[in-house]
Amino acid sequence: METCTFKHTARVEVRYAETDQMGIVHHSVYAVWFEQARTEYFREAGASYADMEAEGFSSPVLELNVQFKAPTHYGEFVDIETTMIRVDKLRIRFEYRASVNGKLCTTGHTLHCMLKNGRPTRELPASFAKFEFVSEEK
Repeated sequence: METCTFKHTARVEVRYAETDQMGIVHHSVYAVWFEQARTEYFREAGASYADMEAEGFSSPVLELNVQFKAPTHYGEFVDIETTMIRVDKLRIRFEYRASVNGKLCTTGHTLHCMLKNGRPTRELPASFAKFEFVSEEK
C-alpha cells in the first residue's frame, strides 16, 4: 500500500435536517459528508472529479465503513480529514477522521476502483500525476 502525502480537511456545518429525534446526526449522513470531503480533497489538489470524468474515468464506491466514537449535533462544525491510499493497482481507499473542536467523533473509509469508459483499468487519470505516494511497506 502507498499513502498519498496530500491531506485535506473539509469543514461541514451540521444542519438540523441531518439530525434524528435525539438531536444527533443520523448515521446515513456520514456517507454524504465523506463524499463532500473526497470531492474537496480532489479539488484542493487541483484534480477535480470533472477533470477525471472528462478523461473518461470514474471511481465507484465498492465499500463504505463508518465507526462512531462520539455523536455530532446540530450547529456543530465537523472537520473531516481525508487521506488517499493506493491499495493496489486497481483500488484506492480514502480514510476519514471526523472531529469537532479537536475531539475525534467518527472514522471511516471508502474503497474505490478506477474505471475508464466503464471498464476496470489500472490506468490513472492524468491529474493523479499531481499526487505523491509513499510506500507503507517495511
